[in-house]
Amino acid sequence: MGRARGTLAPALGFVLFSFALNSIMTRYIVGQGLLDPGLATAARFLAGAGSLLLLLAALRRPRDAQPGRANILPAMALGAYAVLISYGYQHIGAAAGTFVFYACVLATMTLGGWRLAPPRPVALLGSVVALAGVGVLALGRVEGATLPGVALLAGTGIAWGAYSLFARRSADPLGFTAQNFAALGIAMAAFLGALGLARAPWTWTGLGIALFMGAVTTALSYAVWYWALARIAPGAGGTYQLAIPVLTAAMGVLLLGEAFSERLLAAGALVLLGMALVAWRPRPA
Repeated sequence: MGRARGTLAPALGFVLFSFALNSIMTRYIVGQGLLDPGLATAARFLAGAGSLLLLLAALRRPRDAQPGRANILPAMALGAYAVLISYGYQHIGAAAGTFVFYACVLATMTLGGWRLAPPRPVALLGSVVALAGVGVLALGRVEGATLPGVALLAGTGIAWGAYSLFARRSADPLGFTAQNFAALGIAMAAFLGALGLARAPWTWTGLGIALFMGAVTTALSYAVWYWALARIAPGAGGTYQLAIPVLTAAMGVLLLGEAFSERLLAAGALVLLGMALVAWRPRPA
């Protein structure tokens, strides 16, 4: 138990940093023209599928990565996320994009869970507040945020929120994730061959970043995240994720040279406040 607690903090740090870094790397390779967005998507998720298969093989569970009919809808949601985020970051900065993304993830998961249990009023309020932040970005003149970029990242957040709802009902999140990555990897390989994306613009730098992102900061970080979720208090996952937009925005400014205007700060504050309201749980008397 003590050893698990000792590794929990660095594990959470790795996950949060990886999730933020995914946005930065995607924005960098497609924004700089280092890799075609479609090719970046395919490389990322083919590498992720391979990484998860190796992980399950090391755990002597290689058959758990075999997809079936139950993976059709989750894999479609994951595929929509994969494609939209790559094309979306051509039109929006990492800082603005991450605020749009998490606001829409938040709203999707809050409303999507209605069939299981009506969301708490404070969670509904939080979703509205977070979406107000998206409205500030969509309607205001924020440097690095365009209407197509906001729309594509909103679709990305909705797709990821839908996928998260599927994953939340899974009894084996690691196997479930590997199955969906495998299904998506097969689809991406067929997509590459059919559309000839292998002839699309690419560089070794862009391809290397996409492969690293897929194998490490995507697939491996998901596996570590599921391990960590089983060891933290229920509902604490949402609180920890508050750090991701902040990390992404900071790295966007420091590493990519993005401007951080007052309007972007206001939008980010609304999204973070909304996330905090959704994550908040009153202490029992």
